[in-house]
Amino acid sequence: MPGVYTIREHEELPVLDKHDLNDLIAFTKKHPYPPVFHFGWNGRLHASNYVGVITTKRGTVVEILPKIDLGESSCTSHERTREAFLMMLRTYGGLKRTKSLPPSAIRALRRFPLLEVFVHLFLENVGLLVRGGLGRQYRTIQENLSFLRGRIVFRDHLRENLIDRSRFYVEHDELNPNRPANRLIRTTLDRLKPIVREERNRRLLADLEPAFSAIPTSQNIRADWRSHSIDRCMRHYEEVMQWVELFLFNQGLTTYSGRHINQSLLFPMEQVYEDFVTHGFRRYQTEFQVVAQGPRERMLQPSSGHNAMKPDISLCKPSSNVRFILDAKWIHLGENENKTISDVHGSDLYQIYAYGKRYKCQTVALVYPRNSTFIRPCNFQFFDGLKLVLLPFDVSSPAGSERSVQRALRELE
Repeated sequence: MPGVYTIREHEELPVLDKHDLNDLIAFTKKHPYPPVFHFGWNGRLHASNYVGVITTKRGTVVEILPKIDLGESSCTSHERTREAFLMMLRTYGGLKRTKSLPPSAIRALRRFPLLEVFVHLFLENVGLLVRGGLGRQYRTIQENLSFLRGRIVFRDHLRENLIDRSRFYVEHDELNPNRPANRLIRTTLDRLKPIVREERNRRLLADLEPAFSAIPTSQNIRADWRSHSIDRCMRHYEEVMQWVELFLFNQGLTTYSGRHINQSLLFPMEQVYEDFVTHGFRRYQTEFQVVAQGPRERMLQPSSGHNAMKPDISLCKPSSNVRFILDAKWIHLGENENKTISDVHGSDLYQIYAYGKRYKCQTVALVYPRNSTFIRPCNFQFFDGLKLVLLPFDVSSPAGSERSVQRALRELE
């Protein structure tokens, strides 16, 4: 029977039904780059650096969680890992729908698999929409009634009611909820219904069914999406339609499609981590102005549009040049502190050195997630004196992130 299987980044997939396994193998071969899964030395599938959920055609859900060091419970506590990851997603630029998600709601939802979390947020938004009233528009309707309404369509009236003089074939305008936005919401609800397992979500779906029972599903979702509009009377639809776009078109995430996969919501951890670190430096210090993906400078002269440099994070003083360049890397350093530098990729060293020289910095830094073997900053020097700092950044809690920022600033100075 289809179930939910939870693994972490780089872990081997559990033993699956052969049909599910064949679907994932075919999916992996069809999408070799960027890889969600890869074949390990033993020929079995392993997760890569993407986090999220994949649902096979049979309904089996593979949930991939990030590798976050949570101390003693890090090997067993999927709930705490989900909570930390959802906190990271609040700052992720590719998923603006979670920015308003309060920490209290994250704690309440952390026992849900990730797909169920997003479904729950969508259903709650639809519930608010229904309570506020579904948007309607005037539609011209022709029908044969036992009373006079609107205007008589004489040609059809004579054809239909030549014998029965008690009826009227009329045409009238009626406020009707059958409009593109509502059809898209109904279609999304229908698509989610077979894959929802959590009882709370199933109850929410059942509660919403009566409100959309008279609205047909979309026959052409792309045409309805192009034609739907949110006017000033439908501002309360904005949040819901963002979720509709996510579930129907996977917009805003790394997306995959094909006949083997039913639903995929996948997040590139490198970008999620970079946005999280950037947000941390913006929130927990006021000494520097934080510039993300900039300022842009050219490497070559004469300049062209193909050689722009855009560092992950630049710390600048007001009305002055860049003081420090930081590059965020979602790589888990070292088995012990003495071997930390040997785990740094050579290409990352070349890149951060080029940033330091181009922006005329005295200190540059590579920022890695904190773990039990990488808890203190490490200092090095390039051959010409440029200082390099390897900084640990705690992603397990807001308090840990704040401490990481303050310690990083002390180390950089």
